[in-house]
Amino acid sequence: MNRTALARRLAGGVVPGLLLAPLLGLATPAPSAAQYMPSQTPVPPPYFALQNARIVTGSGTVIENGNVVIANGLIEAVGADVEIPGDAWVIDATDLTVYPGLFDALSQVGMESQGGGGPPGGGGGNPFAILAQQGSQPRTVRPEDRPATNSWFNAADMLDADSDAIETWRSGGFTNALVAPDDGIVTGQGVVVNLAGDEQEMVVKAPAALRITMSGAGGFRSFPGSLMGVISYVRQLYLDAEHSRQYEAQYMANPSGQPRPTYDRALGPVQDAIAGGWPTVMPANEVRQIRRAIKLGRDTGARPVLAGAHEAYALADEIAAAGVPVLVNVDWPEASRDVDPEAEESLASLRRRAYAPTTPARLEEAGVEWAFYSGSANSPRTMMDKVRTAIENGLSEEAALDALSGAPARIYGVDRMLGSVEAGKIANLVVTDGPLFDEDTDIRMVFVDGHRFEEEATEPRPTEPPAVDMNGTWLLSLNNDSQEATAELEVSEDGTISGVIQGERGEQTIIDGWVSGNEFSITVTGSMAPGREVEIVYTGTVDGDSIEGNASVQGRFNMDFTGTRPGGGVR
Repeated sequence: MNRTALARRLAGGVVPGLLLAPLLGLATPAPSAAQYMPSQTPVPPPYFALQNARIVTGSGTVIENGNVVIANGLIEAVGADVEIPGDAWVIDATDLTVYPGLFDALSQVGMESQGGGGPPGGGGGNPFAILAQQGSQPRTVRPEDRPATNSWFNAADMLDADSDAIETWRSGGFTNALVAPDDGIVTGQGVVVNLAGDEQEMVVKAPAALRITMSGAGGFRSFPGSLMGVISYVRQLYLDAEHSRQYEAQYMANPSGQPRPTYDRALGPVQDAIAGGWPTVMPANEVRQIRRAIKLGRDTGARPVLAGAHEAYALADEIAAAGVPVLVNVDWPEASRDVDPEAEESLASLRRRAYAPTTPARLEEAGVEWAFYSGSANSPRTMMDKVRTAIENGLSEEAALDALSGAPARIYGVDRMLGSVEAGKIANLVVTDGPLFDEDTDIRMVFVDGHRFEEEATEPRPTEPPAVDMNGTWLLSLNNDSQEATAELEVSEDGTISGVIQGERGEQTIIDGWVSGNEFSITVTGSMAPGREVEIVYTGTVDGDSIEGNASVQGRFNMDFTGTRPGGGVR
């Protein structure tokens, strides 16, 4: 089986932390000084013509048989009768469909780690370590101390163009994302990025948004230490920003005899966000949070964008009347596997799980401006699976495409550059061999800034039926390593592998796997850090109650692994 081809499939799930950690500890080659990493090298030249393609423009028009001409990173022409320049590389796109590149409306892809990604205070969950860290931090007791406020942080200064996650998401059809810091109450400034190029070339618009999380300042010894305190602090921050703006204007008009304004780096970006009408992303998952964010925007002059929105199905008309955009988290709520199976789940929790996937359809019906974002879906495969769930719950495919292309471009003010297949816009395109939302559709090529990234066609899985039994419990380990994980596998009659893997980082679902004859393959993704995912393909053979094989990380690093089914397993 060609593992490189398998590794290019849209991936989902999470590799068990116990197995992932040793793999990620392997020596990594130093980054190339070239514009693109070797694994991200686009195919030259810069002039292309996609001929005889079905073109879904994303602006309401579908061209059943047309051409797209790309020159100097831009879409030069689109249409059924477009003439193809003689110096263009002509690509026969017969039986292929061209879509606008997909856009993750809130992400950490390509962001450098902010030092652990845990809650403020750090400590990795150890209460003594948390207390020790808090003891060494400056104590905040009033709004003027600006606790957990990082409004001056700009995601454009925190990009890592060599991140493996960029290639993973781009291979899944995503050409753009709004990336923003995630640490603090006011986390900083988000930017719209292209998922290719170096750190400077990636930036499309900076800043494009301000982000507020409503997270506390960290611990009982700091202000604000409660949600009520955080809300009050945010209000005071905006009041301070407006007072500072007014006083500075008054001082500059007549400085004689007046104390000069005090520099406060936290207030400038807040003032700019209000004056410039930046989207201000606020957490708003539940009904009370949604109403609070709308009111907070009205009271402070901020332009709120609601993030989360799992209960927005209940307030779709109210949100539409307020004219507030929404970012819908595709990570639909699920029942926890760790709770007591005999425990009675609350009615509110049951209702949220049942109705959250209907939120996109309700927002579409109400005429709300909204977009999808990935949340904790750590791969494009997983995200598209979640989008299909929304389609199954009433969302139209046209609205789903808009929520992954045009809508985020409009929300962040880059719709004149991105979001549709139109002449003059940045050449960010995804080319598929079928309808975008069909589960069996493969991505054949992606264009970012006019650069072509070609994806290998997915090899068909072997058709030989299973000759071995992989059902049951398996203990997996890397060679020469004492770390282990437990896999609970289920194999269907056609050889499809499903199930879960339990490691020290929790339980994760296997999303792609098969067994044919005595050979098997399982594809998962694992997170190195926020925004840094890698794809791992496990392939091997089965011999009774033992398995052995190879784990390939991103198709570049390899390590042998073994597995046993203790006691013959549970069958």
